[in-house]
Amino acid sequence: MRKTIERNDDFLAITVAEAKQWCRIDENADDILLEGLIRAATDAAEAFTNRAIVPATIEFSYKSGEACFAIPTAPVVAASKVELETSKGARTELPAESAYWLRVSDSGAVLTLTGHSRGKQTLVATCSVGYAGAASVPRGIKLAISTHVGSAYEGREGQDTAKDTFENLLRPFVVSAI
Repeated sequence: MRKTIERNDDFLAITVAEAKQWCRIDENADDILLEGLIRAATDAAEAFTNRAIVPATIEFSYKSGEACFAIPTAPVVAASKVELETSKGARTELPAESAYWLRVSDSGAVLTLTGHSRGKQTLVATCSVGYAGAASVPRGIKLAISTHVGSAYEGREGQDTAKDTFENLLRPFVVSAI
């Protein structure tokens, strides 16, 4: 299970100025519209790739009795809290130094418990995810967002002229959800 705790709603993967340049817009009349299109395109890119573009804090819950847990998004910055939850909802925080370690890669992260027996408890990992700033968002994702914004701006009556391009640009960034 995945639950968003907090999300940086001020984050833009591309600037309004970049979107205006992409769409060849010189005036400022549509700046608010473009910002909304950037946010929508970013949401669509996150949904397609299962990647966290916008910085957020997300809680992942695991019910199986395994020792290793794939965190099905990227980039994962850190696990800020790892807890065991009983069937009655009581949580006990695990100390990072002795109870678990986190291995992070561009395609996700793996949380491994170190010798701790969970029994029938649920593991809850609270993680910081997403890119630190627009400059760290990969160029392919930025280009896909720009393409989506341009298509949505030009086809405001519902025509989607860039779906295939959007998806093709994002395919290398897809994170497998387990």
